[in-house]
This record gives sequence, C-alpha cells and structure tokens, in this order.
Amino acid sequence: MDRSDSTLALVDFEQTAFDDCSSGYGSSQDLSDGEAVTDIDTVDRTDMQHVKTTSRPTKCLLNTERGHVRTSDTMSFRNTQTLSEHLRTISYIPQLCDVIFEVGPEKVKIHGVKVILGTRSRVLYNLILKKQKEGEFKGKAHKKDKKKKQSSIFQNDVLITVQKYHPDDFRKIIEFIHCGSVDINTCCLGGLLCGASQFGLDDLQEACWDFVNYCVKNGTVLSLLPSAKRYCNFKLGQILIEKEDLNFGPS
Repeated sequence: MDRSDSTLALVDFEQTAFDDCSSGYGSSQDLSDGEAVTDIDTVDRTDMQHVKTTSRPTKCLLNTERGHVRTSDTMSFRNTQTLSEHLRTISYIPQLCDVIFEVGPEKVKIHGVKVILGTRSRVLYNLILKKQKEGEFKGKAHKKDKKKKQSSIFQNDVLITVQKYHPDDFRKIIEFIHCGSVDINTCCLGGLLCGASQFGLDDLQEACWDFVNYCVKNGTVLSLLPSAKRYCNFKLGQILIEKEDLNFGPS
C-alpha cells in the first residue's frame, strides 16, 4: 500500500528495521558541537558585554556518542515499539486481564484489560460499567442462594457476550485497542471496519477506508466481498456490498 494513498502516519519498513536496532534515545533537535544552547542565549546581544563567560555552562545541550541530544540534567528515552509488543500479548494472558468477551456461537473467549478498553473506547467504557453493575446485582443474589455453584470466572472479571463478530476479527479489534497497531487484509476488513465504527475507533476506521481505496486502485476490490457479506447485518457491511465498485470513502 502506497504511503501517498493514505492520510495516516504510516511507517516505512526501512524505518521499522532501523528502530529495531536503535538505542531508544531521542531528541527534538540535532545540534552540532557549535550549536550548544546555554542560558546566555536568552540575553540581549547589547548586554553581552556585561556577561562574564565561563569555561563550562551550567545547563547546556550535549551530544552523546550515538548522535542523540541530552541536557546535563535530563535525558529523553523512549521505546514505544517494545511497549506496543508487550501490550499486544496481554490479551493472550488471562491472568493479567479482567474482561472476558465470549465471541460467536461457540463463545470463543477473548480477554482484555478493563482500564485500557475503557480509556480507548467510550462505547466499551459504558458497556463495561453496565456489565459491572449487572454483576454486582447478581453477586448479591448468589449470596442469598447458598445452593448455587460459584462461577469459574474471577469475581472481579467482567463478562461480555459478542454475537455478531467473527472471533478472529474481534481479536484483531481488541489487539488494536491495546497496542495501537493492526494488520488489515481482505479477510478481516469487514470486521475491522464495522468494529471501528461501533466502538468509536476513528483512526482504525480511516485506515480501513484507505485499504478499501487501495484495493479499488489495484483492481482487487472483489476480494473484499466475502468479508463484507459476513457483516451484512451492519450498516457499513451493507454499504460495502451495495457499492459494486466500492470506489468511495467516508464523507
């Protein structure tokens, strides 16, 4: 997919490969040895004659051996790629999650973290709160009825039933919510597009439309129809089916 076809901040493969071997240090600007910034720079030039120079400024920007910039007091470090990879694995570790989605007729369990889901999606935030209140009400009823067996689900877990999504597509949606990245292809396009619309993920929805336009441009738009038909119960799924050429985007 060409970068020029998308309005999103896509990352080149070469840049990704470079980031893998990066030290993780970063700065908002690159300075040579002669461009060090000191407190003296804030003084008007007409008053420079009254300022005594020192052999070493108290606060200056220094170039490290790896070409990154730091101050004498602080140093900026970031490693968002590793963070994203770790967040992606959370949904595969039930012990670290407190939300359980039962997806499809077979009730495939997909896990998530409540605080991440609620922060990233207002729709999921309201849904989780609703299910929590229902769980609290049922918990009080279970205490009164001592004959009922205890649920195998942890007491603080939120259980949400999802009927209209394919498990693989819904897992991709949950992964995107957790780590902010997802691979879009012809098989999952319909589910990702409908999920992005339902859960208020505007950036994911825009990326899906970019992929649709990419398929139209390259003549592979017919490969999207099976995924669109799978979500014919959704408004966007119907639009994908009704538009034969699919040569459109969000208004």
